[in-house]
Amino acid sequence: MSFEKTFHLKLLGTLSLQDSSASRQPQSLQKKRLELLAILAIGGQVGISRDRVQAFLWPESDTSRARHALDQLIYSTRRALGRDPFSVTAGEIRLDPDVMGSDVREFEKAFLAIEFESAVSLYGGPLLHGIHLTDSRELESWIDGERARLASAYQQTLQKLAESAAARGDVAGAVLWWKKLSLSDPLSSRFALGTMRALQQAGDIPGAVTHARNYERFVREELQIPADPEIRAFAKSLTSSLDAKTPTATLILRERSPELQHSAELPPIASGKRFKNIVGRSAFAVAVILVAVLLTRYNGVAAVEPQVNNASAKRLYLSGINAWNDRSKEGLDSAVIDFRRAIEIDPLYADAYAGLANAYVMIGYSGYRPAKAMFPKAKAAALRSIQLDSSRAAPFAALGMELTWERKFADAERVFQKALALDSTYATGHQWYGILLMITGRKMQAVAELKRAAELDPLSLQIQNNYATFLGTVGQHEAQLQHYENVVAQEPDSAWVRRNPWLLTNMAGAYMRANQLAKAKRAAERAVEILPGHPRAVGSLAAVYRKMGDADRARELYATADTTNEHYAAYRGFWYLEENKIDSAFISFNKVKEWGVPIMIGIANLPPSIRRDPRYADLMERLGIPTQGLSNHP
Repeated sequence: MSFEKTFHLKLLGTLSLQDSSASRQPQSLQKKRLELLAILAIGGQVGISRDRVQAFLWPESDTSRARHALDQLIYSTRRALGRDPFSVTAGEIRLDPDVMGSDVREFEKAFLAIEFESAVSLYGGPLLHGIHLTDSRELESWIDGERARLASAYQQTLQKLAESAAARGDVAGAVLWWKKLSLSDPLSSRFALGTMRALQQAGDIPGAVTHARNYERFVREELQIPADPEIRAFAKSLTSSLDAKTPTATLILRERSPELQHSAELPPIASGKRFKNIVGRSAFAVAVILVAVLLTRYNGVAAVEPQVNNASAKRLYLSGINAWNDRSKEGLDSAVIDFRRAIEIDPLYADAYAGLANAYVMIGYSGYRPAKAMFPKAKAAALRSIQLDSSRAAPFAALGMELTWERKFADAERVFQKALALDSTYATGHQWYGILLMITGRKMQAVAELKRAAELDPLSLQIQNNYATFLGTVGQHEAQLQHYENVVAQEPDSAWVRRNPWLLTNMAGAYMRANQLAKAKRAAERAVEILPGHPRAVGSLAAVYRKMGDADRARELYATADTTNEHYAAYRGFWYLEENKIDSAFISFNKVKEWGVPIMIGIANLPPSIRRDPRYADLMERLGIPTQGLSNHP
């Protein structure tokens, strides 16, 4: 016999609990109780281990206290609901489906049963959209993965519906489903092109052109990069036919589909808050597509069998690699576009996902765009690549850098070791592992890793730059300057030398220590030309003026630094240290919200006099950087 479920939990697009027997929301259900129900609903019929639930909800508590707290929470939730929604065993907890239903479970059942229209109707939006649960990084990461998994299933469902509609000649239906796909990921050029083609097939060429313009504008606003050239080319080809056609098909189309009439036009991107809310988290939209399978489980998941790479995708991938090797802002932006286009053509192209992860790592690492927007995308792309092919070193190395940015240093080290076990000749893996070692105080090991990377890839100026920098960090200043002269100064026409501000600031520092102030000034000035106002570039030039004895000019110059830059407080702290204003430096460090990877390298390698200050130990503890390995010697 089937019984009506007593409660129904909504998690898609919102978080609410309904008493189905009384059509009202249960009273006195505290936030922690609702969080427990949400976690178990996401966990499905398999359930979740008690240990994991305890770690999610009480990350700071010891095992005994967390176990007791969970028992109390289960008891109080039963009392508040008046029914027992739990099925509890010694090691696992799950929801009793006869007592507690959820939209997540219903959506997944409809998806697996190929009841696609039902599945779409059940998907109310991204999982727990805008809902903040307990402060737990592990819980946040798990929910992000589940959100991506469900979003991917939703998009697969829409695409199946769109393809089925087109196959049976239902042009209105095809347009409807493609538009929903575009709204689900407004950054996807594949979805944008699909929508444009559907509109073209329906005879609505003006609508297709408008969609292209909206898409291009949105990509520029969100990513500060040009949209896929294929979008513009297709729109241009459509525009050329506009004068010869009468857009009567649009009227016919809307008469055939009242539902489509409501959604026929994409909401204006530049106006109103509604569309911004729909895509408000689009900075992570790329990750939603990439991590199509939840890869917090990747250690034990067999790789998806990759398909033979499409020749066009291969060409785009190689173009992306070439652009990535430039390492300038322009080069990395181009690499992102090329890798994304390769993935659009071949969604199972593991190396293209790895390339995309590497590009996002370097954009975030270099500070060309906000790290908090770039590194999550890098993580999602790396995990997707690993899921497709776990035999490659590159995605593991990219994941290691992302974990370094998250300050999960132990996890990062394990992942780097995995990368190098897979391919001991992967130069970038040695380079990025060396960065982690430098942050965590193992300086000579870091130099050894960078030396190995430099030997493996002597043509990579980025690796040579890191190696020279680390030589200076361990006090080998003559060797540092000699390495710059031998490797970098011999490449005066390299676009990367001319366009990479951090190579130039590092060289400025080396020249300054050697008292070659004219060369130092030229290098720092070029860095400021590339990134005007950036506190690191401005600070480099100001330091040269201070070394030249013009302290007033140095302070005047530093006052022009962009105070809105996410790394301003950190670089301001370094500036105060150079001026021997120790108290001001620590006050500034305490204001830092975003700790970039290069900044962590600098913090971990401050002079011994600073490292002996008790406030330094407090700062390192907050950052999670171990101090026992940090030497008091340069």
